[in-house]
Amino acid sequence: MHIDWEPEIDTPATIAVIGAGPVGVEAALYARFLGYDVLLFDSRRVGHRQLAWGDHRLEPTWTGLTSPLGLAALAAQGADQDVLSNMSTAATSDQRGDVTYRQYVEQYLIPVARTDLLYDSVQVNSPITSISRTSCGSDPTIANERRSEQEFRLLIDSRQRGEYTQLVDIVLDCSGLARPLGLASGGGLAIGERTTQADMLSGRVDVFGKHRARLAGKHTLLFGRDDAACGNAIDLAQLAQAVAGTRATWILPKQFGNHDTLSLSPPVAAEFVAAARRLADNEDNDSPVVSLAAWGIESVLMDAESGWRVRLQISEEETLDIQAAELITCQALQRDWSFTAALPLTQRQAEDGLTGEPHYYVLGQKAVGASSRCTMPQAFEQIKKTFARIGGRAELDLYETVRRHKSV
Repeated sequence: MHIDWEPEIDTPATIAVIGAGPVGVEAALYARFLGYDVLLFDSRRVGHRQLAWGDHRLEPTWTGLTSPLGLAALAAQGADQDVLSNMSTAATSDQRGDVTYRQYVEQYLIPVARTDLLYDSVQVNSPITSISRTSCGSDPTIANERRSEQEFRLLIDSRQRGEYTQLVDIVLDCSGLARPLGLASGGGLAIGERTTQADMLSGRVDVFGKHRARLAGKHTLLFGRDDAACGNAIDLAQLAQAVAGTRATWILPKQFGNHDTLSLSPPVAAEFVAAARRLADNEDNDSPVVSLAAWGIESVLMDAESGWRVRLQISEEETLDIQAAELITCQALQRDWSFTAALPLTQRQAEDGLTGEPHYYVLGQKAVGASSRCTMPQAFEQIKKTFARIGGRAELDLYETVRRHKSV
């Protein structure tokens, strides 16, 4: 992408980071090491999407999940040296199973967010509802050079403070993929879907924690074929072993020309894949999770007394009605640009995090899109390149600087 604006911004400048997941926390940390003022926003809490995976293990080792800056920040706070040593030393294949999503968030991500460098920057339960550019409006004909000189205005809906605004110089969008396709055939909206969305559980849910009471001893309808759907199916099967009456009907949406029932993004642990396929293929006749293929959900209705009534499109002419106490939807996620409606150039995404909007960068899974998974090594490279551009130094690499300093 040709840049017709000046990307370099010196400190002190204010950077807003949207999304306090792994990529957002690491990007905010990199900015703080460089001396920028940082505000790290999340609609819920630090690492909440990863925590929902609980004790499922991560395929990468600690060394693939942590950065030299994160480990340095923890060391400066007096973190346990044995824990830091385990994170910074390459793990053997026998140790790979020791790193679970919960351990990653609780032992690394949250502690990093609580270090002196980031603690005052983190704004949880604070979704961004609107981003605009002061004095520019939404006119796409305004020259980028002019747009780049104006601050961003963020509207935040904070649970603690209520609605308030914040002016910033740079936006790093690390919000991931958040807008799901519809439940009907081809990803369209089902009848009744818009009015019942608030009552559905969506994405990866905390089956053994937050959502246990809603799911235990009940019939749950699970819709989807991605990693989140597979994880939910596995956990519901395990919950059924502990709580009688727990069962699930797993609706696997069919795709034309695709004969694989599941849509898994590597890297995924082999035992996870095997467990998911056993459930999807109905290998166990006594399994509390029964799979059913369908083109989509034609209509959905929620009643407080009778629960969910769902009509499935089984074939071109055949439908099937199912009732359940709970409904979990795991339809494929897309990039969410809804809060950037006043930034007409943002969606022109290019390489290395650049967008058509000056000083608005997209990092992490949102930069990659839904077709493949963004690994943390990829994210670290995105962060490094973005700040090399912001700092005006192509050779800038804080990760390597900290590694060299540590080895001296």
